[in-house]
Amino acid sequence: MGELVPCGVRRISVDSPLTNPFMIDYYRSDHFLNLLYEYNPFVEKSYFERVHYIDKRENPLHREKLVEVLRSYHTPELLHPAVDENLKRLSQSGSMVVIGGQQAGLLTGPLYTISKAIALIQMAKKKEKQLQRPVIPVFWIAGEDHDLDEVDHIWVKDGQMKPQKYRFPVEKRGKYPISSLELTPEQLHSWLDQLRFILPDRIYKQEWLDRWKNLITEPISWSRYFARLLHDLFGKWGLLLIDSADPGLRQLEVPMFEKLFNQAERINQQVMKAAKQLEQRGHVPVEMDERRGNLFIHLDGERCLLYLHNGVWYLKERERSFSLEELLTYLREDPTQFSNNVLTRPLMQEYLFPTLAFVGGPGEVAYWGLLKEAFRVVDLQMPIVYPRPNLTFIDPLVQKRMSQFGLTWLDLFSDLTAEKEKWLQAQSKVDFASLFAGLKKQLADLYQPLVKTLEEEIGMDLPLMAKKNQQRVEEQIDFLERYTDRQLKVKYQTTLRRWDELIDTVSPRGRMQERVYNLLTIWNEHGMSWLDQLLNEEFIDRKNNMQLIIM
Repeated sequence: MGELVPCGVRRISVDSPLTNPFMIDYYRSDHFLNLLYEYNPFVEKSYFERVHYIDKRENPLHREKLVEVLRSYHTPELLHPAVDENLKRLSQSGSMVVIGGQQAGLLTGPLYTISKAIALIQMAKKKEKQLQRPVIPVFWIAGEDHDLDEVDHIWVKDGQMKPQKYRFPVEKRGKYPISSLELTPEQLHSWLDQLRFILPDRIYKQEWLDRWKNLITEPISWSRYFARLLHDLFGKWGLLLIDSADPGLRQLEVPMFEKLFNQAERINQQVMKAAKQLEQRGHVPVEMDERRGNLFIHLDGERCLLYLHNGVWYLKERERSFSLEELLTYLREDPTQFSNNVLTRPLMQEYLFPTLAFVGGPGEVAYWGLLKEAFRVVDLQMPIVYPRPNLTFIDPLVQKRMSQFGLTWLDLFSDLTAEKEKWLQAQSKVDFASLFAGLKKQLADLYQPLVKTLEEEIGMDLPLMAKKNQQRVEEQIDFLERYTDRQLKVKYQTTLRRWDELIDTVSPRGRMQERVYNLLTIWNEHGMSWLDQLLNEEFIDRKNNMQLIIM
């Protein structure tokens, strides 16, 4: 089960009751899905085989240029001594990375961003020990993404212990890369001050408020502030960061962009082929289109998806087309005007980094399954694809409610709303649902001969009136049933509120905790000492892994 960690934090590892059909199949080593990936991430020899491949690909000049770009990106404020040391280690021949990433969510976004960073750091440490060579964790910030609605808000638990959404006002709406949006200290400090009043008063409130205000003292980009937050949390652990929209990185990517343009049709053919195989088995990871070029061009600051048909590149949003030669000319003149989509980003990551393994969430693991042959089209190989562990924070209140309601750890990930309803019904000796259903059946049995008699003896509109009368009586029974249910809930409202506290903590809005709440919900209640405690532990390398952090 779990081991005690300093300061009372305990981690328990349980088999997650997965509801994602794709991941259920992915964890089965004998399933068809495994043919869509280059390596089995849960077999030790996969990592040694991958090392052999990386060694054959070794390119000292490319490695040197990559480290130069990374060092430039981290300078000056993201250059913790541990980061500096990992940059030096990455410059060594034979060193590798484990990589994962996320959009630049507001205040780091949902908790799974933190889960990814923890997994990258822990996995790098473990694989370095196993393989006896440097393995460096890298977090890829998807600053080129433009889905502002996904990143412009956070969910926190308010003073009434309810999930509340808090949005940051952004005037510049459109398909603009997140990295192009500017944050000012005045804007963000004012917004943080308002956020302070939403969260309950706890001893750690001033700590996070001061700490995250101090990270912005001048206007910076949205993604740079995100990078500062991650560096503040993980810099001392040597986590390297890179923004996919960084101009220096984009310059390094030009040769790969040229290959992606030249091989776009073949790449999409292989992706579509894999998608059809998955669709036949009930899986569709991403929306597919046989005419997608899987690359973006930036026009007037906005990202426009490029399509390809019969050798002509075009935009759906605008009446404009390009030849391949035109696009390649634009690329060489200003590569910052181009970016990858979700399907070509993995290819670009592999081109840039000596990647031992990619760590991703369920959705990422699924769409990577489309890309095995696409990697080969551009003379690359898919790295090991490792599903990130799931973290759920269990505070003392949850443990108290579990004891009160007789719940196990696994029960926390069942349908707790249904469990609450079962508990409520169990408080009464009478099965009210059956009682009212029986009453309506008796009513129907009484009305049936009456309707028949009225029809035979008088006719006219009496049978219809009798049926309408029956319907009205049934409506009154339904009303009484609903009223009874409400009164039952009033009788047990204190305990039902405790059920709601449990549900809103573990599965807010019917989703996993890590997919809703922001880090501040945990920080405000418990501080941040648990983070270093977790990072000092060994990476749990197993299938279907749910890690419960007992606070």
